[in-house]
Amino acid sequence: MTPGRSDRHRGAVQDVVHTLTDPGEASALLRDVHNGRHLHFADHTAFRLRYRAMSDGRVSLRTSSSSSRFSGVLQPERQYVLSWAVDGGTVIDADGPAPVTMHASVPVAFPTGREFTIDAVAGTHHFVHFGADFLEAVATMDTGAAPRPLNLPVVVEPERLGPLQEVVRAVAPALFDRSTVGEGRDALDLMLAEAVLAAFEPMPDGHVAGPHASTVQRAKTFMHARFDRPLTVPQIAEAAEVSVRTLQEAFQRHEGVTPMAFLREIRLEKARLGLQLADPDVSSVAAVAISCGFKHMGRFSGAYHEEFGEYPGETLRLRGRTAVR
Repeated sequence: MTPGRSDRHRGAVQDVVHTLTDPGEASALLRDVHNGRHLHFADHTAFRLRYRAMSDGRVSLRTSSSSSRFSGVLQPERQYVLSWAVDGGTVIDADGPAPVTMHASVPVAFPTGREFTIDAVAGTHHFVHFGADFLEAVATMDTGAAPRPLNLPVVVEPERLGPLQEVVRAVAPALFDRSTVGEGRDALDLMLAEAVLAAFEPMPDGHVAGPHASTVQRAKTFMHARFDRPLTVPQIAEAAEVSVRTLQEAFQRHEGVTPMAFLREIRLEKARLGLQLADPDVSSVAAVAISCGFKHMGRFSGAYHEEFGEYPGETLRLRGRTAVR
């Protein structure tokens, strides 16, 4: 799905539930959810996995309950994931230099910008998935800076987690309610995002694609980290370690657009989130557009209207910060 498409249909909250008894099907589901590989359930006897996801396109609350221990390599793509388990014992980066063992009901952040191993105990795990564009925009709200990929620490001091856990308990019932839509859900999404950022205090980080990344993934990583700068197709191809022709063909095959069209969609999505989160009294369309790599305001306004069905000024006035507070 190209950037911008999910936001266009934000009124539709999706509640998806999977109940699986085949370990192969369960592995395939988690492979898609977490961009995983080498996924394996240890015990196939009376196997059962129940997975539920409630998503509004920006924030997704998820629960996974499994009868078996689970292991594999994960690298969620363009998502920031917070996780905690009902029981302790799940290990992240078990074979790495700094393994992390999860304690019962204590949130951790999945490593960002790289792949990692997980050895998950049987039982129930809870997750909060943030769309990367959304969390990055919230992180730079009111700063005038361009939103960039964030480096979340996997663990933080326990005393920092208390306020976050209170917010999770407060907003979860409403976010799990499909009737919570519009400005009410926007406000809860923002409250949860701000609580996570306050607890984990991420640093901007120029992500580098992992060793198993595809041509398109390497190019996307490069574009997301530098979308506000002038970029050319040869520069993107060099970052993806392929020729210009190979890059063009890969994007047409996997995304149905050229690399530069995809870059424009990234910039438009960043601009839309920036306008929605901006304070109309102190910010301007031009300031947001420039921070997202647009130089020609007339072209930006036309492209924005074509993509979202409204002009940037309308978004700033009608869906600015006052609408999501």
